[in-house]
Amino acid sequence: MHRPAKDHAIVHLRRTDRSASVRARRGGMTLVEVMVAAMILLVAGLAALELLAAGDAASLHARRQAVAAVEAERALEVAARAVREGRSAAQRELFEDVAGEALAGCVIEVSESREEIRFTEGGARGRRMPVSRLVAEVTDRDGQVLVSFERVAPRGAAEVAP
Repeated sequence: MHRPAKDHAIVHLRRTDRSASVRARRGGMTLVEVMVAAMILLVAGLAALELLAAGDAASLHARRQAVAAVEAERALEVAARAVREGRSAAQRELFEDVAGEALAGCVIEVSESREEIRFTEGGARGRRMPVSRLVAEVTDRDGQVLVSFERVAPRGAAEVAP
């Protein structure tokens, strides 16, 4: 049976209306899709912030160690001069604002132990020399050692060993 053209136009119109409304609904994003996208961006942003914080902490630690190494070498030089002048080399110093924020609250301690080194030169008789073994340690507020350096400083002239 053949339908009249009028019915055909109505059916076509209804299909067009239905597909237009479906297209309109699919054209935008739903609230759930927007929330999922926002959560993904939030997690990615937080991960990036954590990486920046970790990098900043590592940079501060490296800076603290570098400044601590310079200060420990300076303290050893002062201690070696004290030994040469016949004074005690032991010292303890608290850094407050001396080296800026890098060593604020850190402590540098130089300890001295007196020893005797025995050695020979060429075919000569054995000799001995009194020395001071100097150790400089820089520790942070928590008591963890940042750097530790050691140096031997002569306390007098070498003598022929008995």
